[in-house]
Amino acid sequence: MLKRAIVKTYRLIAGSFGQKLVWAILLALLYIQYLNTPLMEGVRNRGFDLYQRIVPRVEAPINPVVVLDIDEKSLARIGQWPWSRDVLAELIEKLTRLGVVVIGFDIVFSEEDRLSPPLLAKTLRDVDDETRKKLLKMPGNDLLMAEAMKRSRVVLGGFVSNEDGVTESRTLKRLSSINYIGQNPNRFVRPAIHFVGNLPILENAAKGFANFTLDSDYDGIIRRVPLFNRVDSKLIPILGLEMLRVATGQNLLVKANENGIEGVVVARTLIPTDGFGRMWVRFSQFNPSNYISAVDVLDGTVNPERLAGKLVLVGTSATGLKDLRSSPVDPIIPGVEVHAQMLQTILTGEHLFRGDLMRAFEWFGLLFVGGTLIIVMPLLGARTTFLGLTALVAGWCATSGYLYVEKSVFLDVTYFLISTTIMFFLLVYFSFRSTEQQRGKIRSAFSHYLSPAMVDQLTEAPDQLKLGGEVKEMTFLFCDVRGFTTISEQFNNDPEGLTQLINDFLTPMTDIILKHRGTIDKYMGDCIMAFWNAPLDDPEHARHSVEAAREMIAKLGIVNTDLEQKAKTEGRQHIPIKVGVGLNTGSCVVGNMGSEQRFDYSVLGDAVNLASRLEGQCKFYGFEIIIGPDTAKAQPENSVLELDLIAVKGKSEAVKIYGCISDNMVDGEPAGLVIKNREMLAAYRERNWATAGNLASDCLSIAPALGHFYELYQERIANFQREAPDENWCGVYAPTTK
Repeated sequence: MLKRAIVKTYRLIAGSFGQKLVWAILLALLYIQYLNTPLMEGVRNRGFDLYQRIVPRVEAPINPVVVLDIDEKSLARIGQWPWSRDVLAELIEKLTRLGVVVIGFDIVFSEEDRLSPPLLAKTLRDVDDETRKKLLKMPGNDLLMAEAMKRSRVVLGGFVSNEDGVTESRTLKRLSSINYIGQNPNRFVRPAIHFVGNLPILENAAKGFANFTLDSDYDGIIRRVPLFNRVDSKLIPILGLEMLRVATGQNLLVKANENGIEGVVVARTLIPTDGFGRMWVRFSQFNPSNYISAVDVLDGTVNPERLAGKLVLVGTSATGLKDLRSSPVDPIIPGVEVHAQMLQTILTGEHLFRGDLMRAFEWFGLLFVGGTLIIVMPLLGARTTFLGLTALVAGWCATSGYLYVEKSVFLDVTYFLISTTIMFFLLVYFSFRSTEQQRGKIRSAFSHYLSPAMVDQLTEAPDQLKLGGEVKEMTFLFCDVRGFTTISEQFNNDPEGLTQLINDFLTPMTDIILKHRGTIDKYMGDCIMAFWNAPLDDPEHARHSVEAAREMIAKLGIVNTDLEQKAKTEGRQHIPIKVGVGLNTGSCVVGNMGSEQRFDYSVLGDAVNLASRLEGQCKFYGFEIIIGPDTAKAQPENSVLELDLIAVKGKSEAVKIYGCISDNMVDGEPAGLVIKNREMLAAYRERNWATAGNLASDCLSIAPALGHFYELYQERIANFQREAPDENWCGVYAPTTK
């Protein structure tokens, strides 16, 4: 017995050949996910980019980071880059006086200023000795910049390189020591061969030294910033991190374990990173107001409040200097913007997290959903499984979105979605192959005496081969052409022309019904019968049916225009097609009805009959669309007008009927007409004939287009004034026609 249970369980899990193959594919997908290849990481990062574009970081009202921009305006005013260092010295002096906290240069000064007077004295040829001596006595521009730096707090930037022939500076010996907790982080940081720093005279005056090299992913987009690069055993902090160290006066502390770096602590604040010490930057949209032109500082035209107490990055947005990058939010930004965005992310505390825990959750999530999909789909079928899978995917996406927005955590959606989609369609394919033969047999057996649509439905669900049905609330539509006999008399000798006329009318009407989720039950000559909420559920069937009826009436004008043009071409009289539409909502039986030899999908019930009766009253009341009470309840306010209380054959109680109105029927707001009409009917049913007659006249003045309807009531009221109804009369009208 145990053996039988084991075999049964195995068959359920392993299943058919197709299921076994999909199990193998699932294991392969899980292995690829475990490897975390660059290609897979790139696809995943594209999904994360979408989050940042949809919900970018919102900047703080007061941005603590400002970019001093060597922009096109400054280059036009000062001259081409590089500028003389005495200009930069003046820039540092003025920034310091304006109260900036730290100045960080996204620029390297590895060579002497060629415009420095002592250097010019040595390089210029046609200069007299006296001028040369004066130049030699003048202080060098690099010295001027160094003196300005000593009176400020400046972090100088450099870059790492793996190219041969690069001149390495002595900066490594000047770097501040970086402590760590746990494992030595050096083995997790990407190494480089050289670090190119700045002139010794400038470095002696600087308060910090940093690397400004930015690493983009293979698609050229910068998403993460390495907080450190390594040359030999020295860790070189990124520019923004070093600026924070100088600003706070606190040493950097790296937390690492055997799996990699966890984060960096600055002034008791942890900056989370991935295992390689890279920080995810939460980007905001590029904001030019965070940029101050360098020439504005030099000219003294900048507002001091824009710089006081700020961290200032000196960089360039000038296209000609070729420091342009791409971020998940903006396709082109200045390179210095990445450093600014990194600093803003740290200072606002809106860090993004993407750790090993998320990768493990994604792995087990794919295993669970993929395994469930393989086992459940053969039991429940493709449609139910698809709905369940859609719900799971939607839940996964919603969870991912929630974690990003509320917790700043990245949970991958793309790989999960791709993997489950591949498995689902493979399972669908194998399921299709296994059932194709059965469907062929069904088509062969029933195509001779069932409609093609019914055959298609039976091939999808053969268990529907039975009589009977179910009780459902539905909405029914009857549309009939008025005066069709008169129209058809024109085609006594042209039956093909009459057929074409009917088709020209029925085709657009049918398209509209189907467009609004209706089902065509049958055509009865010039009449259309349709219903809503079967075979597919439609919770808003009453509203959709009336929307279809309104569009049918609107479309009829276009149809008549086309038919008139055709009649002129054929040299015959054109009689416009006019229709009445009746709709009613109620319970009925719907299903396969007929005999054992032949049956069709149709409806049966009093609610269906009432819809047909309402269509027959359209001409009498002068309305193109008349609807029943339950249909009227589902319509927007003031879009329907109560018409009458009528006695219907086969029903013990009278039924209120309503007509559809539109703005073009009323002079003014429809609400006014609805109120007056309600008051008129109340007075009418209370036998207050004089008041009812006056109110009918008021309604007629508001809605002249409804003259037929209100003249009908005026005639009734006049008759009752001459001869009062009997005592049992309660306002109910008994139609004389169906």
